[in-house]
Amino acid sequence: MDLKNGHVDDLAALGELDERILLDGIHLRYNQDIIYTYIGDILIAVNPFKNLPIYGKEEAAKYVDIKLRSKLRPHLFAIADKAYQAMKRTGVSQCCVVSGESGAGKTESTKLMVKHIIELCKNGTNNLHKRIIEVNPLLEAFGNAQTIMNSNSSRFGKFISLKFSHEGKVVGAKIYDYLLEKSRVVGQGIKEKNFHIFYYLFAGLRKDQLKDLLLDKPEKHRILRPVDNSPVFSSEAVFQYNREMLAHLQYIMLVVGFSEEEVSMVFALLGAVLHIGDIHFEVDVETDGVYIVDEYVLEIVAVLLGVNVEELVATLISNVAILRGERIVTLKNVDQANDGRDALAKALYARLFGWIVRQINTMLEPEPEHRIHPGPEIGILDIAGFENFPINSFEQLCINVANEQLQFYFNQHIFAWELDEYKREGVSGSEIVFTDNRGLLDLFLDKPLGLFSLLDEESKFPRATDTSLVQKIEKHHKKNEYFRQPKGGGLTFGIAHYAGQVVYHAHGFLEKNRDTLSSNLMELMKQSDSQIVSDLFQAQVTDTGSLEPIKNTPKRSRKSILLCKAPNMANRTKSMSRQAGKKLKERINPAKMQTDGPMRDQKTAGAKFQNSLTDLMSRLLDAEPQFIRCVKPNHYKQPNDFKRDLVLEQLRYTGVLETTRIRRLGYPTRLPLRTFIERYKCLAFPVNANVRVTQDNCRKIAKAANLFGWEIGTHKIFLKYWHTEQLNLTVDRLGASVLTIQRCVRGYLARKKLWELKDRLKKEAIIAKAFMTILAKQAAVKAEAIIAQKQQDMLRHQKKLKDTQREAREQQQRQEDEHRREELARHLDERDRLERNFQPPPVPPKSYKNSNIPAGNRHSYGDPYSGVGPGRNPAAAHRPGQHPERVPDRRSAPIDYTPENHQNLPNHGQNRYGRQSYFPESDRNVSARYEARHYHPMPDLLPPSKPDRLRPFEEDIRQSPIANQPYKREAFRPSSQPMQGIRRTPGMELRDRQFEYNTIKSTIYQPSEIGMSDTAHYARQTNGVGTTDRNKVYRHFIDEALGKKPVLDRDVWCKIIYMERDQDIAKVHVSAPEMIVDGSDVDFDGYRLGLCRYENPFRDDKTAKIREHIGKGVTLTRDNEGSILATRYGKNNIIVKGYSDPAHHSISEEVVYNMGKLPPDRPVKVFDMKEFKSHIALEMNKANADIESLRSQCVVALSFVRNTLDDLETPCWIIIVNFIALDALEDKDMLKEVQESLANLVVKRSGQKAGAAGQRSKHQSHGDMYAEVRKPDRTSAEGLSPESNSPGRRKWAKFKKTKD
Repeated sequence: MDLKNGHVDDLAALGELDERILLDGIHLRYNQDIIYTYIGDILIAVNPFKNLPIYGKEEAAKYVDIKLRSKLRPHLFAIADKAYQAMKRTGVSQCCVVSGESGAGKTESTKLMVKHIIELCKNGTNNLHKRIIEVNPLLEAFGNAQTIMNSNSSRFGKFISLKFSHEGKVVGAKIYDYLLEKSRVVGQGIKEKNFHIFYYLFAGLRKDQLKDLLLDKPEKHRILRPVDNSPVFSSEAVFQYNREMLAHLQYIMLVVGFSEEEVSMVFALLGAVLHIGDIHFEVDVETDGVYIVDEYVLEIVAVLLGVNVEELVATLISNVAILRGERIVTLKNVDQANDGRDALAKALYARLFGWIVRQINTMLEPEPEHRIHPGPEIGILDIAGFENFPINSFEQLCINVANEQLQFYFNQHIFAWELDEYKREGVSGSEIVFTDNRGLLDLFLDKPLGLFSLLDEESKFPRATDTSLVQKIEKHHKKNEYFRQPKGGGLTFGIAHYAGQVVYHAHGFLEKNRDTLSSNLMELMKQSDSQIVSDLFQAQVTDTGSLEPIKNTPKRSRKSILLCKAPNMANRTKSMSRQAGKKLKERINPAKMQTDGPMRDQKTAGAKFQNSLTDLMSRLLDAEPQFIRCVKPNHYKQPNDFKRDLVLEQLRYTGVLETTRIRRLGYPTRLPLRTFIERYKCLAFPVNANVRVTQDNCRKIAKAANLFGWEIGTHKIFLKYWHTEQLNLTVDRLGASVLTIQRCVRGYLARKKLWELKDRLKKEAIIAKAFMTILAKQAAVKAEAIIAQKQQDMLRHQKKLKDTQREAREQQQRQEDEHRREELARHLDERDRLERNFQPPPVPPKSYKNSNIPAGNRHSYGDPYSGVGPGRNPAAAHRPGQHPERVPDRRSAPIDYTPENHQNLPNHGQNRYGRQSYFPESDRNVSARYEARHYHPMPDLLPPSKPDRLRPFEEDIRQSPIANQPYKREAFRPSSQPMQGIRRTPGMELRDRQFEYNTIKSTIYQPSEIGMSDTAHYARQTNGVGTTDRNKVYRHFIDEALGKKPVLDRDVWCKIIYMERDQDIAKVHVSAPEMIVDGSDVDFDGYRLGLCRYENPFRDDKTAKIREHIGKGVTLTRDNEGSILATRYGKNNIIVKGYSDPAHHSISEEVVYNMGKLPPDRPVKVFDMKEFKSHIALEMNKANADIESLRSQCVVALSFVRNTLDDLETPCWIIIVNFIALDALEDKDMLKEVQESLANLVVKRSGQKAGAAGQRSKHQSHGDMYAEVRKPDRTSAEGLSPESNSPGRRKWAKFKKTKD
């Protein structure tokens, strides 16, 4: 090895070892700007005090996942990569311990390591990495300061914990801060400065921003004024540097996650700290207390802290103590007032620093899923190095003890624990002598006589002094080998540290250790109007000195104070502090003044320091350490100046020589046998082999890896520091070989599969091409044939259609012309007769009063269209204006059925096909009833496609604003206004259609059955009559339908009557194959009937409510047989009336099974033609056939609400008259078919009874049109033959003869 040229990267590999050789090697490398050197697995870093081009991106990229360390020069990045790769490989947390004297470069090394580790696991998903990297400069601004030895000295300890997922991705971070040197806020030594942030503030803020905080030049503020009165900014370059740092700091705070308002609050609190330091006290002769000289500053402090100025004055000049339950107030002297002022400034700054750390931790906290299942961590420690100043105080004592503890941890890990393990495992190792500093730590930390224990004990007594403390320390430790008593005595004592002897000045030890803020000041800060000030002082301080988050603290409406106005002191003539002192003096009881009471039981600074040290060591012991020892080449921070004596001294007390020796001769890597086999068994055994944990198997693995110089103990294998690297490299090579083999095999298999796939695709393409060719030829032939056939069919169809349409138009035109002439002549005669029979109405009696008749509508008492007289129409009572023609009451007048009069009736003896009716007796009654009800005020409606079929004597004039809207099934809404419209009567008068509603009772019942209610509504009398007979209503509408049949088009297959209780509101004839009945307000267009379109002045509330909830309603269709199917689309139930009496209704079996309820969105037969034919067969089997009963069964009714009584009181319902069923009763072929089927069924049943005594089934399907035909009186076939003489046969023969 060429040591003379400085090419030895690892000093542990040297053949000869002594101090001179080590120092020469480090010196040679330093002169060549090679500042990093290995001692085994430990890195020595010498501070160059200049920038070197070894930290760029290109250089950092070399130290990523290093396989062989010897190929690269030693570097800080190599240690960072080693820690990260070890964490990923083993899953064990790592820690990097950076130690050395103040100014050796620990802080910069820490920042570089954090940056490189973050770059190793950077995934680019968020700005978490950037925030973690920028944390260090932010903490340095508030926690670092210039000292004699270092211009950027850490005045607090920090442990940065980087949190990773199990896959090795960084997911968060946490900062642990220890023992901020807050005494620096109020005082610094010669050539020392306050924390960096104060100087950044004055250099970076604009003048108007400084004015908002009422800040002046930095030299005018006491806590920033240098001791030697030198300028704060020694040069313009220093000023510009501080200005740039503030701009960078503001950017960092925004990146980390602070808002602009929070940044302004931090600056305001820093201004408050500066103004608190400017408060000056003088002795007040009148009160023996103190007063504040410049109360202008006091006003500024009160505003910035958000407290009352008078209360602040009282807390600054007085003390409050609670003794035996009594509150005792004492006035402070000047020293006590200054201590209280400084305590407030220190407490405010320390809590602000703790709040910043807490906010950083909140912003860097991992996501919840990573908190539930945490992964490994990498911790990086950075604390102030060993310090030895001309005057060393309590802060230097704590810093040096912390470095003693780290040196002890280093010695234990490198020497003591390793040598002890050699003995336990039976491994031969060299005896290495090292310096053990356990006794020195016992001098400080032992209880109850350790230095910190004595300090805490003395701090409990108010009358104790620093002198008494030094005397007590000398008394108990003057014989300790590490204790030194300086010449001259006084308040000094010396300690022989591992890095050299340090003399400590005990002045202020007790006050700094007490670290107390008076209770009255604490309470005042908690009650501050500033939200952040209140939060800072309400938060609890942990045992280690950190600030805990606030929990369960009541919130008040507070504000954030960001600026301050100059107080007006012109009107103030008296000193506020003097007045407050006089008032407090009067309240003081001299007899109860005591000053020697015990100190309150609270944590001292020494106790917090010991807890912090314990917490830090527990974190280090839970991780695998990586050591970086930083060395300072000179005290002057000059580059290229290597002081051999200074460096040698650092190498000695850090034990570099002993470390080098034990790293060369010892075994720093000690793995349990099971871990070694699990991790490296692939080098000597198959990967899936179950290898037993034995020493022999470990030897096989070590030999397979070509390792030399290892040892196997009882439970562990001991390896040199380079063995781990060699093993990992061998495993990586084996893994790379496996990957190469897998890559080749998988590539071959993929190519083979690709070849097979290509061959298969070629064959399939050939077959598909041949198939498509054949298919195209066949398709062309078929297409030609289809086109030719289609052309021929179209020509034939067009010719046939033209002939049919021409014949139909000619026939229809002839019929319509004839019908118009007949109807016009008949109605002109009727109008003349009505005019001749006109009589004036009688005068109503004087006693008659009806308040329900609108004013101005006075009518005749006996008018048939008036609702006043008995048997009159109540709806007429509300008609305004002129009365229509008076028509005799045809319900009570006898009807002449003589042949002469019968001939004048409008063709009632024929059906709509021009054939003679098969039931002449019934037709005569129908004609009479139709003539009697011919002038019913509610006209029938026909589809709008045939306007010429709508009563030629009547004209509808609609005024509905929505009459011309297009059809929309979703347009369900109640009518916004009553339907307005008028019609023209036979007398050519216009009549309002709104008041033309009759009740069915007025047309089918005698006047004696009807009573008049108080509101002019009809009401059934209750003298034993009961509910209205539903069959009478059905027959009424059947008669009306039969009367209309001759004038209807052949396509009309049913008539729909919309009913509200016993009132017929609308009647329409349906010719479309599908009819919608819903709750919309659309006019009837032949395909849709909107029930909300029609108004009823007599409608009750229940009917109105049900009508508005009909919704999508029901769709009616018919099939080829004449059955009617209903499909419910609305969400409300629809009930088929008569489901409980299937013997008198032609309803399907499904309706009966569902209790009349229609299922949603599914068609159901509500009128079954097969059932109707069954009823015909039953009626034909009777002795006296009831034709009226069969006609009643041509009707089906649907209710939009379930009714307990099947009567006319249903609020909303519709009646459907099936014209196809009515035509079936007049169809000779259909009746003959029923007759033959009935005869065949009887013969079949007779044969079954004669041949066997088998049981008959209890029930047969009602769906079969003949299945439920009752047994005839005579079981022989002759009983129903045409030759039978039974009464039923005779009537049937007569019926058949008439039909023929």
